[in-house]
Amino acid sequence: MSSICGAFGPCVTAAGASPLQTLMSSLASRGPDAAAEHVDPAMRVALGFRFLRAAPGEPSPGVLANENRSILMVCDGHVFNGGEVASWLRGQGHTPSSAHSAELLLHLYEAEGPAGWRRADGQFALALWDGRRRQLVLGRDFLGVRPLYYWAGASGFVFASDIRTLLAYPGVPRDVDETAVSDFLTFTSVPGPRTLFRDIRKLGAGTAAICADGASPRLEPYWDLLADPLPESADEREWVDRVRARHLAAVAGRKIDGPIGSLLSGGNDSSANASLLARMGANPLHTFTVGLAEHEGDPKYNDLEYARKVAAVIGSTHHEELLSTDQFLETIPLTIDAMDDLVSEPSSVFLYHALRLARDQGLRVVITGEANDELCCGHGGMIQIRDGYYRRWQALMRKPRWMRQAAAAIVPGMAPRYADILHRAARDQEYFWSYETAWMDSAKSKILRRTSGVEPAVRIVEACRHRFEASAFRDRDYLFYIIYAMMQDFYFGNLMLGKLDRLSAYLGVESRCPYTAPAYAHVVFNVPAPLKARDGLVKYFFKKAIEGVLPDEIIYRPKQGFRTPIVELFQGALGRWAEPVLLDGGLTAAGLLDRAALADLLARHRRGEGDFANKLWTAMTLNLWYDRWIRPAAM
Repeated sequence: MSSICGAFGPCVTAAGASPLQTLMSSLASRGPDAAAEHVDPAMRVALGFRFLRAAPGEPSPGVLANENRSILMVCDGHVFNGGEVASWLRGQGHTPSSAHSAELLLHLYEAEGPAGWRRADGQFALALWDGRRRQLVLGRDFLGVRPLYYWAGASGFVFASDIRTLLAYPGVPRDVDETAVSDFLTFTSVPGPRTLFRDIRKLGAGTAAICADGASPRLEPYWDLLADPLPESADEREWVDRVRARHLAAVAGRKIDGPIGSLLSGGNDSSANASLLARMGANPLHTFTVGLAEHEGDPKYNDLEYARKVAAVIGSTHHEELLSTDQFLETIPLTIDAMDDLVSEPSSVFLYHALRLARDQGLRVVITGEANDELCCGHGGMIQIRDGYYRRWQALMRKPRWMRQAAAAIVPGMAPRYADILHRAARDQEYFWSYETAWMDSAKSKILRRTSGVEPAVRIVEACRHRFEASAFRDRDYLFYIIYAMMQDFYFGNLMLGKLDRLSAYLGVESRCPYTAPAYAHVVFNVPAPLKARDGLVKYFFKKAIEGVLPDEIIYRPKQGFRTPIVELFQGALGRWAEPVLLDGGLTAAGLLDRAALADLLARHRRGEGDFANKLWTAMTLNLWYDRWIRPAAM
């Protein structure tokens, strides 16, 4: 978890160190161990790097260069298959040093452009200056583990690993993007390239941005789950063996020599990672689990008992913390302070404390289980959505449009989820949007007081579906589209990985995600649908792949998941705590969110007239974000 920043254009003059110094000073928490920079006023480019040492003795890569220094690079990240990549590069005539694995990304670009990064298993955000072409190139890893943000104005182009650093640069405004607010209310995060800050953009996962002086960045995707489809063989053993091998390699590459941590929920994903680390000789291996004391032991909300069992089986040093409700509430503002690029995810509170426990043990690296549920069809609801598509949606869409429109016009009394489906059918929209949604476009008029000029959120879903329809997967099971949509920036890359990166950086810990290894993700995405769910089991093929890694009683127990009891909390302590935030804070006070609608929603939830917890949490965090990140600038 290092960090990068820089500038390009008129702002980098003979006194060009000043913008870089401003950016560098704001990145100290993401990289406290070393710093390096390169400033070239003649080329009007500045690159900055701050380093967080992942293991004792790890050298800082600093500003990296190729053999003739025609290409310079700063990189937040690592390459985990360095031996394989270095061997290929030497065969192409390159002479990478052994100082730091990130250097390999520079040589891969030199050899093949951004497409060369496909040869690496890595998590990274990078910026390189290509002096041969006089262009700045930004790059982000395959599924978006590491973030990168940028802003372009009359004074030039600036970029950084987080938004708060860009806000420290003179001239970057703290204005709200109202379309992004609308997107956030739907997707509970802001799909890229937008952010909640007007004109601040984030680079998409698996994408490069090519910047020439004075021109807008040209975005160039270099990796996508839809590329290079594998034949749909029915050979179960072949798929299980492939997945097992890729998983093993991904965990092995992310292990470090010395103390390491593993977040442990008690589910298969985190437990399999921790077990493999133990078998690989991780020493010492620490595991971390956090729950809510009020609901400890409630199978709807935590797997603490199973986390303890796994820790005992693998012999880890286990750390567990049960939060009181007051501690839960006190932590919410801390997560908002960490999330300049906001994510509405209640489990952020537990993740914050798990990472804090790791930091307090002096650990710099933790292994996490993100991505596998989404890739493997691990959410039981995904199968229900797929079945609903085939059993009901397709029949509905065969009816004349006027009939669908008539049905949508008479549904005010229906359950919201059914009303939303009919509204989408009436508009010829997509059945599946995202696994986490709060307000669909059809309900925005109830919460947004200004909608003029706001682009509808459906445009994001349509763009995703268009990519899918243009791929070789278009005629495969609808489950492939569901998984692809979930893995895109508007769910997984922004929501799930967003909270992990922001909180890890805030606490000075580097998180590593084996299931985001591109070779693993590619194979798992291609697993035929019948192997993803079979015999009443979701993630069927993955369970088979980890047989022997974990005891069968862990692998084949009913899935419990790790949910946050915000339904109950909003009926009690959280509802009381959140009421002034919802009704008098943030964008409600600014006149963008409707106070009466929020008051009615909270009152109905408290009376048990429906589950509005996700809507309430989304609006609450949005208002807290505004008061933390926007309002101070206006005072």
